[in-house]
Amino acid sequence: MKFFYFLVLLCFSFNLSSQNWNLVWEDNFDGNSLDNSKWTHDIGTGTQYGLYGWGNGELQYYQSQNTTLNNGIATITVMEEPNGLVDSWGNTSYYSSSKITTKGNFSFRYGKVEARIKTINGEGFWPAFWMLPTGGDWPCDGEIDIMEQWGNNYLTNNTTGAAHIGNCPYSQSTHTYENFSTYISNGSYADEFHKYSVIWNEDTIKWFVDEIETFRITPSSFSSIPSQNTWPFNDGNWYIMINLAITQGGPNIYTVFPNNIEIDYVRVYQNNLTGNSNNLVDENYYCDNEKISANFLISSYEIYNIDGRLINMSQSYNKRNIELDNFRTGIYVCKFKNQTGNQFYQKIIINKKNE
Repeated sequence: MKFFYFLVLLCFSFNLSSQNWNLVWEDNFDGNSLDNSKWTHDIGTGTQYGLYGWGNGELQYYQSQNTTLNNGIATITVMEEPNGLVDSWGNTSYYSSSKITTKGNFSFRYGKVEARIKTINGEGFWPAFWMLPTGGDWPCDGEIDIMEQWGNNYLTNNTTGAAHIGNCPYSQSTHTYENFSTYISNGSYADEFHKYSVIWNEDTIKWFVDEIETFRITPSSFSSIPSQNTWPFNDGNWYIMINLAITQGGPNIYTVFPNNIEIDYVRVYQNNLTGNSNNLVDENYYCDNEKISANFLISSYEIYNIDGRLINMSQSYNKRNIELDNFRTGIYVCKFKNQTGNQFYQKIIINKKNE
């Protein structure tokens, strides 16, 4: 009777959890330096990738020291560089800033992605919170801009978001995007922190500013999808970026330096184990028919079958591998935590041909 009660309770809890967001990744920027297990820096001007000014003619040189942490806030500072910073291709930049990215550390598909950010006033400033697919080409594999703002001589009272598609290699005639603009009624987005987020599901992306839906798209939102490309937002795993750029037009005499944006947190939520959350991928581990392997200690794990039944677990594991030898052919979901308490999900497909 107790076993039956446990199964009923387990199934009930799964039904409840499917109605709620589960926090699967976050950074609250505690400590004195950026967490290198979560973020890396893009460095330079982009010319090392064949992208002049990161593909937009931007004027800044990205360097890691322009990102600092203090009291739970990450600050990206943009500065004038009177002596110039020379990149590996001999190009000189007279401004420095920073760009942080989860590329190589964390990527995912579908869910709610949110950051709380205080932005910036000033002509030439271009802060952005956005996503690209791991290993993708641009623009055929898509781009999701959660927040972009462009400074001017007055207050930054307008925020935007967009979704880009197109053919590869890039052609201006086939590149297209859907976007929105929303205005703040008083003051500036730089006056205080605001929440910027998307809820991203199969065939739908919705944008929110301070938890108010401002825009949504589906495949039918695009009048035509380029012939070489389909709706790209249902494919691959995507990583997060936050940066503060200087536009090609640059600042003017009224632009104030140094200046900055501040980031309170970045969070990713997904809504259930057997749906969207099994698309979560941490680049620090992999799985096959024999084991799940990680380059960090797995502190605890739970493994569920495709029906949501818990079939294996350990609450004090502290190993780098989870052995799968005794698992039969099938689809499973592994939920596990690392030593810092971050929670991950991995879909496991086991195919034992000799069974």
